[in-house]
Amino acid sequence: MTGPRVAVVVPCHDDGDTLGELLASLHDQEPHELVIVDDGSTDPATLAAFERLEQGGTRVFHQRNAGLSAARMAGVAATSAPYVMPLDADDAIAPGAVAALADALDAQPDAAAAWGRTEVFGELEVGLEVAESFDPWLLTYLNEIPVATLVRRSALLESGGWSMGSGYEDWDLWLAFAERGLRGLSVPCPVWRYRRHSGRMLEGTIPRHAELTARLRERHPALWSARRRNRRASRAPLRVKLFFPLVDGLPLRPFDRHRLYLLIRRPRQVLSLRRLRRAAAA
Repeated sequence: MTGPRVAVVVPCHDDGDTLGELLASLHDQEPHELVIVDDGSTDPATLAAFERLEQGGTRVFHQRNAGLSAARMAGVAATSAPYVMPLDADDAIAPGAVAALADALDAQPDAAAAWGRTEVFGELEVGLEVAESFDPWLLTYLNEIPVATLVRRSALLESGGWSMGSGYEDWDLWLAFAERGLRGLSVPCPVWRYRRHSGRMLEGTIPRHAELTARLRERHPALWSARRRNRRASRAPLRVKLFFPLVDGLPLRPFDRHRLYLLIRRPRQVLSLRRLRRAAAA
């Protein structure tokens, strides 16, 4: 293979104040294609940052604001490496992460995606547990696979890519992978450094949780229809396999139900995060 094996795609909408930190975290990674997708930014500081980057040789693709999914796919179309890594402009990546994930996919040609551990920084400092694999049953309840996951370009395109707009677009892609029987794997090293700050786009998905999860179910009905069969094959802990179906039938608001799934799945992590949030707010 000639050329880099990894393409890094960074959508950016008015995130010029954090973009530099992300790019700094890429400096010591293995050689890679890099494209920044300006998704209709209007902030003067962000536009000035784009100009400086372009003058320095960094590729910046400009488009009207079309949302995260479209911005990522524009970046995919502008690159050619066999592996694709999406990164948000307000995050960072751990040292050596690109090589570690690419090596994992090189070593296991039947795997469609590889990810590592998540580290939260900013308003909170904590490590988050992640999924060990694509679990078709568990994915219909929770998404524990990080945004910064290295995916095979061929699997990405054959599955329709990121196509759900802005909001749970990653969860949607993992469901598409799972219903095609594709395999994913977790690498035991830090990869994604997720910046926790109020007002982040993820916070905006909480009021839309019911709408977005209903869309996921509409887009991947086969996985919901196969829940009982996939539950038997799932490697989720017994308490999860016992209690998730019970919680699913409780008369709760959708996001409250989601919180209960998280508590059952990762009790120590959820309780630790609650203590950290209280301490940060004090």
